[in-house]
Amino acid sequence: MKLPAKLAFSQIKANRSRTAWTLTGVALSTALITAVCGFAASGGKLVADLFGEDYGGSGETLAALLLIPAGVLIAVIIALSAVVISNAFRVSAGERTAQFGILKSVGATKRQITATVLYESIFLSAAGIPMGIITGLILSFAGVQAANHFLGELNNLIHMMLNEISIVIEFVIAWRALLAAALISFFAVLLSAWLPARKAAKIAAIDAIRGASEVKKETKRLRVSPLTQKLFGFEGTLAAKNMKRSKRNFRASMVSLTVSVVLFVTLSSLGEQARRLENVIYPDIGAPVIVDYTSLRDSFPNESTGRTETIIAAPIDSEIANAAAETLRGYQNTPIFGVGDDMETYTALIPKEIIAPQMQEAYFYPEERSEYETPAEIITLDKENYAALCGRANVPLGSNILINHYSYNDNGHEVTLEPFLFDGGDLRLLKADGSVSEIPVHGVLTRDDIPNELLPLNRQVVRVIVPQSEARSYIWYANPADIDEFMEYANAVMGEMFPQTQDSGYMEAGFSTRVYTMRDYMKVMNTTIVLVMIFVYAFVALLTLIGLTGVISTISANTRMRSREFAVLRSVGMTYGGLKRMLNFESVMCTSKSLTVGLPLAIALTYLINLPIRAAFPIPYRFPWLAALGCITAVFAVTWAAMRYSASRLRGENTIETIRAERIQ
Repeated sequence: MKLPAKLAFSQIKANRSRTAWTLTGVALSTALITAVCGFAASGGKLVADLFGEDYGGSGETLAALLLIPAGVLIAVIIALSAVVISNAFRVSAGERTAQFGILKSVGATKRQITATVLYESIFLSAAGIPMGIITGLILSFAGVQAANHFLGELNNLIHMMLNEISIVIEFVIAWRALLAAALISFFAVLLSAWLPARKAAKIAAIDAIRGASEVKKETKRLRVSPLTQKLFGFEGTLAAKNMKRSKRNFRASMVSLTVSVVLFVTLSSLGEQARRLENVIYPDIGAPVIVDYTSLRDSFPNESTGRTETIIAAPIDSEIANAAAETLRGYQNTPIFGVGDDMETYTALIPKEIIAPQMQEAYFYPEERSEYETPAEIITLDKENYAALCGRANVPLGSNILINHYSYNDNGHEVTLEPFLFDGGDLRLLKADGSVSEIPVHGVLTRDDIPNELLPLNRQVVRVIVPQSEARSYIWYANPADIDEFMEYANAVMGEMFPQTQDSGYMEAGFSTRVYTMRDYMKVMNTTIVLVMIFVYAFVALLTLIGLTGVISTISANTRMRSREFAVLRSVGMTYGGLKRMLNFESVMCTSKSLTVGLPLAIALTYLINLPIRAAFPIPYRFPWLAALGCITAVFAVTWAAMRYSASRLRGENTIETIRAERIQ
């Protein structure tokens, strides 16, 4: 073994604590890169299974898109790992400055000095990368199993409600992915070691032996705030001066802590916004069971008018829908609310004079026009609930009722208004073929008169209840005493009233019927959110561990390198308790600086994430203060514990021997 390799190996053996932490950082970064590459390979296999082995077009696009997030994640891993690992090698090279000076004085070249540090990185890579690859494969396998566990439930729900195909992720061990992970990790470690090695090799021999590179002459006097001196005393003053004097030594720790704060606060904000989004998309209407009928539709441009025309394959008649409601209601007098809608057939022609001024500002174009076009939704209800709404609108049965209520999102806030100044008359409806029909409007309902079951249909400005009309889709909201038994009963009713052949699906029959619970419907989104959040939390947790290895390693190394400084302080009267207070103040200052940078970055990032969300949904920005407080507490605890552990190792040292000790390892 060459001399540089022997020196590197001896350094690894001599500093076991730092070696262990650096090795942990290398292994964790390799594990994360391996897991990301493994997930990308599994995703590619899933795309191939869905689109065929010789897939093209959209399949190739999806496969290519998998590489984009994988590349971004790998870049984040490499960036943080480089900061942590490079700092470890910088500390290692700094501890051996005098050793390098002696080697240079007896003929060692810059190349040999550089090789000594690089050999150290090669030895650590040889041990850490295989460990990381094995750990990454375990993480990838566990991640695939967890994904399939949630996807199994998700597939059951989707198949029950949408009759879609099942999605299963296969665990793939791709040698190319493993080779890529190993090479990426190796070159990242090598680059992290090369930078401090190159700098160490440039130091002149006499300066290295004297330790001149370690001591920099200050061009100006270090000043500490009088408030710091008054509040924290002599120990706090020394800690503040050391932080200013040794900014570089604490830089890696501050970067790692800052990244951890930003990641966890941002992730908590994402989770909180996802839960609020779920409440907006799926409002509680007090009906646990949904019986659904949906017809196939086909849209194409009308050649004569250029408008989009929609053909409904199997529309449901209002009389048949009402008969279904009565039959379902026959199960132990179960409350049923039946509502159907057609959103694709008509466009309403609205005179400007009946549009409320607030509505003109919020929705319609500002150009001077006498008439506006806006999509119209035709709604039909079961007879019982329709009769109740006729009573609220004070109109006889058979009347058409305009729902004069509209809500929209204004920069994250829901705004509700009455869009029309309508007191009776006809509503003109335009079809895609250019024909116009007029339907009389006999009554108007406002927000206070609308039952909750109609709120999820708040998708168009013009909504009219027409009792005798066909619908593309129909929902019967049910509130039975026994949910499971009612679902069996409802499935039998749907099968009898809307028969399909056993082998026919949605496309063949032209329609589908489903019976499911609102809880299951919400579970689709819940399961998707949980699945995504588990992977994101796991990734962030492992990324934070990489940063924490650097924090602990840096604090321990800094404490060990300053052992003679601490011994001198103790020789002039500083007690062990005072020494601990000084180190505690340093940990507080380091953490405070990290939080000073991390929290504003987290606030800015969470605000930017909320911008596209609140542009589409009424979800205003809220900073997750509870998560931020928890993160602040955790960061202070980590740095304080690391400082206390490092300080405890100084207790048994002999003051005189430590002062006299040579720094050559």
